[in-house]
Amino acid sequence: MNSTKYTLDRIEDGFAVFLKYPEEIEQLILPITAIDQSLQAGDRVFIQEIDNTFHIDLLKEETEQKKAEVQSLMDKLRRKK
Repeated sequence: MNSTKYTLDRIEDGFAVFLKYPEEIEQLILPITAIDQSLQAGDRVFIQEIDNTFHIDLLKEETEQKKAEVQSLMDKLRRKK
């Protein structure tokens, strides 16, 4: 069993591209058909591989915290103009 945290970078051409957390350099690319829930770019997830099947759990609190941090940075940048 292999499991780790990832951030969903993007969905394109029927594939979800996840970046391994925290460095976000290593990619995990899964077909959209392997994902049984609605995810959005920026979502932090915990992915477990069990018997060649990927189990994905959304880490809601971490995702919301990161989105709030990004929004705060965007607000600061806008105020500097």
